[in-house]
Amino acid sequence: MNKLYVSALALSLIGGTAMAQSQGNARTRLLKQRVTEQPAHHVQPSSLTDREVLWSNDFSDPSTWTIGNISDPNNDNWVIGTTPPGGPPYNIAPIASTTAANGFALFDSNLLCGGSQNAWIQTADPINLSGHPGVVLQFQQFYREFQGMCYVETSINGGVNWAPILINDIGGNASTLNPQLMSINLSSAIGGQAGALIRFRYEGGCDYAWMIDDVSIITLPDHDLIMSYGYTAQFGGGYEYARVPASQMPSSIDVGAEVVNFGAMEQTNVSVSASLRDENGMEVGSITSATTPSMVNGDTVVFDMILTPNSTLGIGTYSVYFNLTSDQIGMDEDFSNNTKYRYFSVTTDLYSLDGIDVVPDSILNLTSAGSDSFTDNTQDVRLLNYFEVPNTTTFYGVEVYVSSATVPGSYFIAAVYDTTGLFVAGVNPSPLVESDPRVITQEDMDNGQRPSVSFTDAITLGPGAYYVSANLYQEGGSDIRVLDDVTVPQPAVASALWIPVDVQGQNIYGGNGTAWAVRLSSLLNVGVQETPSLKGITMYPTPTAGPLEIRAENPGNMTVEVFNALGAKVLTSNFTGTATTLNLAGNAAGMYTVRIGDGTNFNMQRIIVK
Repeated sequence: MNKLYVSALALSLIGGTAMAQSQGNARTRLLKQRVTEQPAHHVQPSSLTDREVLWSNDFSDPSTWTIGNISDPNNDNWVIGTTPPGGPPYNIAPIASTTAANGFALFDSNLLCGGSQNAWIQTADPINLSGHPGVVLQFQQFYREFQGMCYVETSINGGVNWAPILINDIGGNASTLNPQLMSINLSSAIGGQAGALIRFRYEGGCDYAWMIDDVSIITLPDHDLIMSYGYTAQFGGGYEYARVPASQMPSSIDVGAEVVNFGAMEQTNVSVSASLRDENGMEVGSITSATTPSMVNGDTVVFDMILTPNSTLGIGTYSVYFNLTSDQIGMDEDFSNNTKYRYFSVTTDLYSLDGIDVVPDSILNLTSAGSDSFTDNTQDVRLLNYFEVPNTTTFYGVEVYVSSATVPGSYFIAAVYDTTGLFVAGVNPSPLVESDPRVITQEDMDNGQRPSVSFTDAITLGPGAYYVSANLYQEGGSDIRVLDDVTVPQPAVASALWIPVDVQGQNIYGGNGTAWAVRLSSLLNVGVQETPSLKGITMYPTPTAGPLEIRAENPGNMTVEVFNALGAKVLTSNFTGTATTLNLAGNAAGMYTVRIGDGTNFNMQRIIVK
């Protein structure tokens, strides 16, 4: 139950991309995407729409661009057109840019998937920027990343030398918005030059796809302060919980924001304020940062603060409103990027990273993962969330929010794990507590898609940190998928993944989820499921050295399946009537799940082989 404070290097290692084979593809990665905020000194998702346009191109005329690659044995190149990415089987949409119908540039890495991909597309003719020392490159992009990097490069000597700027390295299995408007300050690179060239270069291999459209060069604004992000971390470490039980809510929370001076002129006396507000919009706490005396073009400052509410926060939903100011803020180019919001709830019992039903639907961004995300991993795919427990509390179970793609008959097992030794390659961690299998029913899907389950025994967790997991199982071709809230970036180890069959032998990965909708509950009798639909089934003895008697109250044509702790099916049997005997001798000692069904109804129980 150690608290995880992870260095940037460790995060990059732990956050490595999962290497199990994904469905329909011999290569390896999780079928999901994450939207990532992208703060940087010179690169900003922005909206500088009121500037003088010095040059523009919408890819409607391919002859205005030159395409090539660097030492690529497969001659993989960009294409200009309207065809969306074709790499199997991800169905990545085309860029939703302003003039997508006229054509856009695409590097379809997933389709090409060979050699050492290093391809570029550049302006065919030099751009005359004489008399304009302050310039900004704007373009719309859509990029879904696996392992590549994306550059904007400039040249002022006819392409003999190129100066690169890394603009996309957003983390494995991540995605930008579609489209994302990018603004890059190129004043120092090509400002005032009569013969500027620009190119976009992808470097990597077997990535997803990068699309670009509506490229322009505009004048640099005099004043443009941008708040890249704001954050609220109840326990530090960058973890932003959307729901915190009142029993765990600290008396103060970490808040902060990153601010970039994107304008040409100096900004003086820059500061950020954070206002904590209740459901009625009433301020219940506030703080203003220390003042930064001066920020020149390209400067970035992170303002970190500790906000103490005026009184103990009661049950309810709260927002934190971030606002930045400076002596020159009244002249700012775009006031809309001077503010940010964050949201969280104080609850009676429910603890969650995901902000579903807390964050406004207008900004909520969801994806999902589950028992159909990996080849050879339909059983026991574990989605784990990191939870801080500052105060000793008894927890009774777990709630998950499944996606609409979930099919009744699939099931999950809830579990709690210690953080100590969890990220050990090739090791199947032992849970501190588990639940019985929780079968998804049609009633679950009709009534909110939020099935819950009680642990077999309540667990009292002392101060520390733990992982809470939903271990997912496909049943009879029926899949279960859990929502992933990608609205708010989280540390790489906030939502982790464990897969039983892994060609790399690593098994557990961080950074493959942003905030799984897997929630911990301290509510007594949470998720006590109704009697299984196939009633009157008994199994004995347990533990057993091998023989297992199965009896049913009512006769029928029965199918019995036995799964080991890794979700692998170790035995299948059929019988007609009310009783049968299985022989499990020769199987390894441990916990097994036995499923019996008559084609319509089913029953699952846990047994132990000794």
